[in-house]
Amino acid sequence: MERCAVVGIGQTKHAKVRDDVSMAGLLREAARRALDDAEMTWKDIDAVVIGKAPDPFEGIMMPELYLADALGCSGKPIMRVHTAGSVGGSTAIV
Repeated sequence: MERCAVVGIGQTKHAKVRDDVSMAGLLREAARRALDDAEMTWKDIDAVVIGKAPDPFEGIMMPELYLADALGCSGKPIMRVHTAGSVGGSTAIV
């Protein structure tokens, strides 16, 4: 098995409501901060793992496809972890 690692972390601004940004924008914000933390760019990333709640919770089927495009990483391998609300812990285990 090929080795992989989490080398940077990033979080969005925490607020009760974020009307200033879409779901894709939130993802970009967190990803950009993680890349900055790791001193990397998207060119350094080989694959993407997205942790996401079940589709009916947000009304969007297969959001990982448009979220990958929003990140600018279309064409890279993508794995979605269906988390049912435990996004951080469940995704990291994968």
